[in-house]
Amino acid sequence: MRKLLFDLKATQPNISGKRHGGGRYAEIVFFRMVELNVKFSCFYDSSKWINPEIKRICKERAIPLYDICGDTIENIIKQNKIDRLYSALPYDYAKLTCCEVFGTIHGMRELETPFDNYFYRYKNSFKAILKFTLKKIFKNIYLWHKRKLYVDRYIMSSFHFVTVSEHSYYALLSYFPKMRSKDLKVFYSPNTSLETDARCKKSDECYFLLVSGNRWEKNNLRAIIAFDRLISNRLLKDVRMKITGANANNFRYKVKNPGSFDFLGYVSDEELNSLYSNAYLFVYPSLNEGFGYPPMEAMKYKVPVIASPFTSMAEICDSGALYFNPLLIEEIMGRMLMMMDKDRYTEYSERGYKQYLKIKQRQERDLDLLIEYITK
Repeated sequence: MRKLLFDLKATQPNISGKRHGGGRYAEIVFFRMVELNVKFSCFYDSSKWINPEIKRICKERAIPLYDICGDTIENIIKQNKIDRLYSALPYDYAKLTCCEVFGTIHGMRELETPFDNYFYRYKNSFKAILKFTLKKIFKNIYLWHKRKLYVDRYIMSSFHFVTVSEHSYYALLSYFPKMRSKDLKVFYSPNTSLETDARCKKSDECYFLLVSGNRWEKNNLRAIIAFDRLISNRLLKDVRMKITGANANNFRYKVKNPGSFDFLGYVSDEELNSLYSNAYLFVYPSLNEGFGYPPMEAMKYKVPVIASPFTSMAEICDSGALYFNPLLIEEIMGRMLMMMDKDRYTEYSERGYKQYLKIKQRQERDLDLLIEYITK
């Protein structure tokens, strides 16, 4: 019988924050494997936060949980006679030769969107600014190095690929034609929505919602500036903007109308769910996504979405969102104003909900297909 080792370290905090897309992906896969009574063991890092529910389940179900903080992954694999490892964030494990390695590649942000000059308008550490600047100066060397890293880590190894969207699949083939000889599977990212009434509204407050506000690749500052200008020009009234994952001092931009903004910083999953369900409009100006969870979270509650069409977004949102050029502030302003029209608002509310149901159906099917693939 195959002995599978599951990477719970992928669910723990990383450079993207305490709660991140790859981590939520790994959690959903873990919980579904438990529901299906799959036999497996796990590893994690005891020096970092981990979802208490995961630890509770491991204890109740007697799922072996190995601590990578006090041992190497190679030793864990050899001592426990593991023959397959699965990771939702496999970067450190793809080249392991002591067992088969299956992993999910969510996208290729570092190759597709390595730069944006608005990076300098986000407050980052001196080290981060220096690193980004050197990347820009030595662009060709940087991109060559990243390509080589993909080839060495994934293509020239026996690593088994999973990716999360058709966009990511064809992007991999476009950048690396040799990938056509690999066993590359596409399974949509699993649905991460909390189990609540998708049509339940609790607040009459009118606000636009932004998430992951402090990450430059999510491009929220341009949307903040767009909204700020609309308020200054008196083209919007009685509307607020709420931003999660950021404070006003995260940007090198002074908001002209601070009374119209709520910078919420980190919020819990339950708080975020409430913010989605009560929003008037969800704004998603992201420059790069392998899949793109947030618009689906908004569409679940029939909240209209305006979004960037870059990378996977047009595939996942399809006709359910109204698109804008995420590099053009005036176009973001225009789309915000367009959604104040009641007829258009109603149209995209219904379109978005239909798209959510369509994607959810494939997500549920693909989640079980993914588990079948990594356990067979």
